[in-house]
Amino acid sequence: MIKEAVARRYAKGLFDVACEMNIVDEVANELDQVADLCRQEPGLKEVMEFRRVPTHVKKEIITSIMDGRISQVVIGFLEILIDKHRERSFEDIRKSYHDFYRQHMNIVVAEVRTAFPLESEYETRLQDVLQKATGKKIELEIRVQPELIGGLVVKIGDRVYDGSMTKHLEMMDARIIGSSSGKREVEM
Repeated sequence: MIKEAVARRYAKGLFDVACEMNIVDEVANELDQVADLCRQEPGLKEVMEFRRVPTHVKKEIITSIMDGRISQVVIGFLEILIDKHRERSFEDIRKSYHDFYRQHMNIVVAEVRTAFPLESEYETRLQDVLQKATGKKIELEIRVQPELIGGLVVKIGDRVYDGSMTKHLEMMDARIIGSSSGKREVEM
């Protein structure tokens, strides 16, 4: 809980600065670039999170790697994280920043679980239908889960729309069991 609150506080500070400078989109993209680099270079992440590496060395590393790739605003923000020993919170801060960004842009995340990968045409149609239904821009997060057998499950906020074959089979099973409780036995 505390970790989440800290991440939100740092993300909110960065978001407010980005709003003032009218670079909200750019900052979101640059935070993603830093996260991608840390995933591609696990050694970089280890060095940045290792407490015994002096802060000035970490700052030099960030500046040398990122200078020219990302804005001075994000480099400065990363340096603040290093000064405050919050390097390990970077990913949570990035996620919180994206939450503020989505709220600012009236974007809602729709978590979609499907039995098979969706074709891009179907993704676009699904996104359009959900945008019309919610009146908001929709960002799809799609996960393939073969155990659904077919269909899909969509979660937007606290609402779940379950159109999976698994759910239909469960409902059919419940109806059969419910109607069989009043059955009559017939002797043969």
